[in-house]
Amino acid sequence: MKTLFQIAILSLILSSCSTPTTLFTDTEDSSARLPQSFYGKVQDPVLGPGDKITISIWGHEDLSIGSVNSIYNSNEETGKWVILDDDGMVNLPKIGRVKISGYTAKEANFFLEQQYQKHLKDPIINIKILNHYVTVLGEVNRAGNYKIDNERVSLIQLLGEAGGLTDYAKADGIRLIREEKNISTHYHIDLSNAELLHQQNIILQPNDVVYVIPKKGKETGKKAAKAAPFVGIITGVAVLISVFVQ
Repeated sequence: MKTLFQIAILSLILSSCSTPTTLFTDTEDSSARLPQSFYGKVQDPVLGPGDKITISIWGHEDLSIGSVNSIYNSNEETGKWVILDDDGMVNLPKIGRVKISGYTAKEANFFLEQQYQKHLKDPIINIKILNHYVTVLGEVNRAGNYKIDNERVSLIQLLGEAGGLTDYAKADGIRLIREEKNISTHYHIDLSNAELLHQQNIILQPNDVVYVIPKKGKETGKKAAKAAPFVGIITGVAVLISVFVQ
């Protein structure tokens, strides 16, 4: 009698817990395998309209915008930056409006150094992109958006920044969502084999989304863990009932 009572209450608790929706199931096979080109040289991100940048000119703080060379260097939060307009142009001290969209940061550095040579001797310029992010979701300890600036960030680095995988993560069920030519493509990544991690450790691009799929049966395990304290209470109540009934 007592055992049946406990089972009935436990079933009620488990069934009352809602199941969240996941972006992918752990059996989904619609994602493509990583193309061979992902393992080769990865192109640096290209500047485009709407990008926020700082520009540092070594030894010329008066001409710099959010210089990384100064002890007072700034970032996106301080507001010392410029935005590429719809035409991909920025308005800079001494040289006026110039178009730098379509360049990588390194290419833009070289282009601006050529422009500033008309006014400065051997200028050294460093552009920093402020609004390039990648996103990590799903079974990681710190999901969120991570800024990549000008740096090359690998998948393993990103997962490390996100606190690593949770106990419920499906290491062979990781999805990379990347927009290419206005088309969103899903790629399948398998990190379950430690010896092959380097083969899956791709360089991420701005606006990439990494989603770590939960293991099958995750919700059942979580519900059971949540229900454990209630089961103890129910067991105690059942014991008291059995004592008084006798």
